[in-house]
Amino acid sequence: MAEPPSSKAEKLAQYFIEKRPEGSTKSSPSLLAQIEHRIKLVSFWAIAPGSRVLEIGCGQGDCTVALADAVGEHGHVDAVDPGAPDYGAPFTLSQAQSHITNSALGPRIAFHCTTPTSYIESYTGAPYDYIVLSHSIYYFSNPSILPDLLSSLSSLPAYNTHLCIAEWSLHSRSQSSSPHVLTALLCSLLESKQTVESSGNIRTVLSPEQISRAAQKSGWGMERESVVETGEGMQDAYWEVRDLIRKRHGEGGLLAGLDGLGDAERTVIEAMGDAVVGAVGGVDGGLSGMRCMDVWIGRFVR
Repeated sequence: MAEPPSSKAEKLAQYFIEKRPEGSTKSSPSLLAQIEHRIKLVSFWAIAPGSRVLEIGCGQGDCTVALADAVGEHGHVDAVDPGAPDYGAPFTLSQAQSHITNSALGPRIAFHCTTPTSYIESYTGAPYDYIVLSHSIYYFSNPSILPDLLSSLSSLPAYNTHLCIAEWSLHSRSQSSSPHVLTALLCSLLESKQTVESSGNIRTVLSPEQISRAAQKSGWGMERESVVETGEGMQDAYWEVRDLIRKRHGEGGLLAGLDGLGDAERTVIEAMGDAVVGAVGGVDGGLSGMRCMDVWIGRFVR
């Protein structure tokens, strides 16, 4: 019998590096909510025991651990991320990944610090059963990366490989999640006007429809898709909306570092910033009462 998500989340939490209050043996509700979310994704994708998985944009391993648990001791996960080893806080990518590598799941996982394209071009191993992009597309520096990446996957050895994607849906189930949707769109707009590449969490926003079209254009057929609600403990909306509002109140506001904008562009950006603040004001509890937007999940086959 499958474990309840909450029970499995508590089990998998031991593989994550985490600061806990002195004397506490329990993981934070935020971490458990993130793990439960990844368990839900992996369950939807039906990752089978013994499988070989390529995870693109693994970050600190939020989904990697759930994937490694699903493939079991006879499976393997290659987790690829181009982020600098010292990126991230309160723990860096290197610290988080090393903690996982040194855990009981370590033998099932190989972390690779390189670009996905470089990894794919040099790969000569066995075919993958699943290729996973879990909440990684928004980190891409520009929209052309996704179609180029999907096209490059055709060079990998394959027999019945599935492409598994999860990304924010841009769908607001209630007023409490609407600030997250508006913030994602505004952050992506600001990134598109930057002349210097940033390291923000939201750089390229693509809708589920745009992602699906890119996948299908590259030869991937849709098997199934769904939109799921996120758990109350997930803090992504709080972090991202909070940071945007801080930028809005900082020196230069949302227009800081953006040169050469026309009056119309400046007006739209400032109006969208006002809309985010107004949306937060309509949530019971303000920032702390916000919910993350829904998540879209898709599974494709070549």
